[in-house]
Amino acid sequence: MDAKPKTFKKLMVQKLTSNFREAVSIEISDMCHPSEGEVCIRNKYVGINATDVNVTKGRYASVGAKLPFGVGLEGLGEIVEVGENVKDLKIGQYVAYMNSKINSYAEYACIPADEVYLIPELNPEYIVLLVSGATASIGLDKSARITAGEKVLITAAAGGAGHIAVQWAKAAGCYVIGTCSTEEKEKVLKELGCDRVINYKKEDLAEVLRKEYQNGIDVIWETIGGQVFETCIKNIANRGRLVIVGGISSYKSEDSFMPKLDLSFLPELLLFKSAAVLGFRRAAHRECFASYFKFLSESLQKGDLKTIIDNGEKSAGNEFFGMEGIIKGVE
Repeated sequence: MDAKPKTFKKLMVQKLTSNFREAVSIEISDMCHPSEGEVCIRNKYVGINATDVNVTKGRYASVGAKLPFGVGLEGLGEIVEVGENVKDLKIGQYVAYMNSKINSYAEYACIPADEVYLIPELNPEYIVLLVSGATASIGLDKSARITAGEKVLITAAAGGAGHIAVQWAKAAGCYVIGTCSTEEKEKVLKELGCDRVINYKKEDLAEVLRKEYQNGIDVIWETIGGQVFETCIKNIANRGRLVIVGGISSYKSEDSFMPKLDLSFLPELLLFKSAAVLGFRRAAHRECFASYFKFLSESLQKGDLKTIIDNGEKSAGNEFFGMEGIIKGVE
């Protein structure tokens, strides 16, 4: 193994804005070394997440808004240094991690050992099982409490968490409806097993739900916000659950990252349908991370789980590489 260099590159947030390129700068820092209970990882892949712009806007309480600070939720790499009192991890092992420090957009990162999961190879598919995989699987189990036979609506179903959520709900025996915006994504969702795909560029979501699902939807996985949220909640079934996972329609807003709505109708609706609206935040379920990552990894290795990855070749025409590649990826 090559010796660690004396310096490394990383992204640091210098300005509080949801415009990622304006927010960050590429910096050269002295090499980091693990504290007690940590390992130092040479990153091979990092995962781009829609919520990165919420981090740069200072909306993450765990990071705060005191400049400068790091950004980046997850990564894959090789352990190059082990801190004191770390057991069962050693130099040269390949690992995946979700980073509570939120500073993974760097060539090297020092990560608490209990946030690191061994993987057999540095395959970028494992990235999908981290933030996206944990959000989909834990959220549907713990907050949505899905059960076989229920109708489950997944918004942004071809996205990172969405395409895992579709497969998780299908594996649980649910009838799955997925929304998307292109014919290519329609095809992907059908291949993943969606029972009904709604391309909202071609069909009206409210009309489809009203006409085809007159008894309502049992579980709604809502990531978009705004009018989509209002449409979904008005089509919830008796004893249904709507889980708020995000509000991506307004993440790039410089104001609130969740769209403002008039929800004066909501208490009465929930009361008479005996329904519920719940929020899901992945970080509130840390005790589940290791076991769910293990299950998802085994499912991937057995071929029971499919992942969708874009390394830049699909969306930008060139592979995202290095610090500038991360910036382009977020954009």
